[in-house]
Amino acid sequence: MQEMYKKKYSGFKLDYWQSAKLVGKYKMPQLVPNKFIPQNVISFHERKYVENPQEHWVDFFVDDHLYENFWKDTTKSLVNMKKFAGIISTDYSMLPEMLPGQNIWNCTRNRVMAYYLQKQGLNVIPVASWCSEEDFEWCFDGLPEKSSIAISSSGCLSTPYGRKMLSAGVEELQRQKQPFKIIVCGRSSAELEKYENIIYYESFSQRMQERIKNGK
Repeated sequence: MQEMYKKKYSGFKLDYWQSAKLVGKYKMPQLVPNKFIPQNVISFHERKYVENPQEHWVDFFVDDHLYENFWKDTTKSLVNMKKFAGIISTDYSMLPEMLPGQNIWNCTRNRVMAYYLQKQGLNVIPVASWCSEEDFEWCFDGLPEKSSIAISSSGCLSTPYGRKMLSAGVEELQRQKQPFKIIVCGRSSAELEKYENIIYYESFSQRMQERIKNGK
């Protein structure tokens, strides 16, 4: 009977957040704080080709489909990822074009996966994301206070609305969570220069552009 139960509900990944303290409007898993500062960050789909993984961090700031299988079955990837110095957790997309329920679910999955990876003993920096000011009521739930938290600026700096929402979201994140560091994947933003706790590193697309420029 127990085996039948596991098979029936395995697609919902209930075991990923088993025993978690659930907080906020949509019951997000509460994460533990950290003060990590990542070095030599590579993307999830690059991880198998990296020498000396213990000197690198892995992020998920790439298209969702490149790591959807990781959500479905973490078993194989987890063995590899435990070799790395740390993980910047998943960044399932939140977009204005999506239904509200889709954004809530993707935010929940980000929090669930960060919790799961922490429980597996990895060094984990959770990710904060949002797409409108209405999200601020719940999109930071479960994130730890006074901790390193990662965000992405990719796609935010090409439109006035994107810049506005990036600035508003970071301001609200600072207010609600008082982060130790905000780790920004992507290009710098003049709107964020007033904060002293922000650190930038290059995104996958930036690194690819640099390699093409240098003929590599």
